[in-house]
Amino acid sequence: MDTAVLVPRCLLTVLFTVVAVHGLWQGPWTADSGWRGRVDHFLHVAMAVAMAVMPWGWVRGLPVAGTTVFFVAAALWFPLIAIGRMDDRVTVIVGRLPHTVGMAAMAWMLHAPPSDAGRGHENPAHGSLPASHFAASGHMAGSAVTGQTVTALLAMLLLGCALWSLTRSMPPLRAVAWTARTGAAVEPYRQVRDGATALGTAVMLVMPH
Repeated sequence: MDTAVLVPRCLLTVLFTVVAVHGLWQGPWTADSGWRGRVDHFLHVAMAVAMAVMPWGWVRGLPVAGTTVFFVAAALWFPLIAIGRMDDRVTVIVGRLPHTVGMAAMAWMLHAPPSDAGRGHENPAHGSLPASHFAASGHMAGSAVTGQTVTALLAMLLLGCALWSLTRSMPPLRAVAWTARTGAAVEPYRQVRDGATALGTAVMLVMPH
């Protein structure tokens, strides 16, 4: 395998493996107690595991329909569960936006048209091809353009979420008491994790997988 392809795949696998391990480790100590918090962490870990193996094509072995439904439901879970909150509803929904976009991107990657769609039938001999061939080629090209547009939009949203998570004000990580297992204590690490996840997902969107 070409080194230019192998290196980013390995880096993405390491990144999402660390995210999955952090999600499993952090779960018992998070301030998001209750069943909603447990569902949040389960979805985070599930996505991280899927993203860790996706560069190697292993996710393709799963049932596409079932996997897509799972991640679409996960994308809807994060904003919908925040609607029921009586206070700071908008703030909570905005804070859960990176998770929503990430889950939607995961579902999209399972169905995104190939980047070379529409280029497989390049005019070998126009006179010998039926009109239906050109109609089908035009449809494939249109699907490819639509797919690239959706991919670019999701990638830009993820990059925005990554910048927001990684650059917003937060206390120095060294100042966080290691033994304090509160929401305030784990918040800086959670922001870094969310930002790294969004950034890695954006990279995954634009690279072959």
